[in-house]
Amino acid sequence: MPALKINELLNTMAGAAKTSLADKWPDIRDLATSSFKALAQNLVDIEKMTLPPAPSITKAQAKLLVSMQKNTIKMVLLSEKGLGLLAAEEAINAALNAIKTAVNTATGFVLL
Repeated sequence: MPALKINELLNTMAGAAKTSLADKWPDIRDLATSSFKALAQNLVDIEKMTLPPAPSITKAQAKLLVSMQKNTIKMVLLSEKGLGLLAAEEAINAALNAIKTAVNTATGFVLL
């Protein structure tokens, strides 16, 4: 049975990104929240697709899906005027670090 919940993942990631982005958060909140929601959904889907007894994707495919989603979020965040690459990457890393243990436990392997 899947353990990950979209809203829990989203709230945790958004909270971590808000802290990381500090004063830039109000300007980027809507874009970031939308992107993190898509990532949360993808993580829930990945968890389901990797569950035994018959996983439908490999660990490598799951990691590739997460990598693609991270790149998408980075591009979205960089579209905000005044937000640099370093700030975008720090926000993404903060968000992923905040959910890392829950996701890796749920999937049974190191995904994040």
